[in-house]
Amino acid sequence: MRALRLIAIILFVGCSSEDNRLTDKNIHLHKLTKLYVTGDFDGDSKEDTIYQHNFSKLFNTEIDSSADPFYNAWDTVAKWFYNQQSDVYLTINKSNQDSLHLGTAQGLYCLLNIGDNNSDGKDEIAFVVDYCDFSNLNSCNIYSFCNNKWANLLQFDIHEDAFIFSSGTTPTFKNIKGYLERQDKHWIFKDYNKQGESQMKQLRLTKCR
Repeated sequence: MRALRLIAIILFVGCSSEDNRLTDKNIHLHKLTKLYVTGDFDGDSKEDTIYQHNFSKLFNTEIDSSADPFYNAWDTVAKWFYNQQSDVYLTINKSNQDSLHLGTAQGLYCLLNIGDNNSDGKDEIAFVVDYCDFSNLNSCNIYSFCNNKWANLLQFDIHEDAFIFSSGTTPTFKNIKGYLERQDKHWIFKDYNKQGESQMKQLRLTKCR
């Protein structure tokens, strides 16, 4: 989808003179997709669920419907989320747990449980944020829940062409094609900006501290 966004970066964040809350009359809205993933993320041998949220700091409420990128120009969509003071974040379905805040974005391209790669008794997650920018370059982040806090174990670059699709319905991505894939019992990955590494290699993560 974002491969079509060949538009120069527009500085619009400071447009405070305009109405911050765009209505149905101004823009075509759609139900915002929010991902979730299950696994044992805190190491207690019980299934947890991680939920994606998108919260409007301006109106102090969850964003359920948003500007539709299939019906509106991308700069309009991006401006809509910035005007809402959007905050994408992840939570675990347990009380008093740390939230992982990811900033202003439309949402996530993917949210994956990649299993326990560092043998610490907890599953790790991998995700790519759908930021409100004008670049096709992005990064995959791998996090673990460590000492009751989220810890970033690895970040590597990808290209968003991995998420191009032709159907009318946005698919739920189970991997990042060409950058993070499951092979037999292992995950393999490749960093887009390390041009000398043409082959994907096995993902090996260290334990968080």
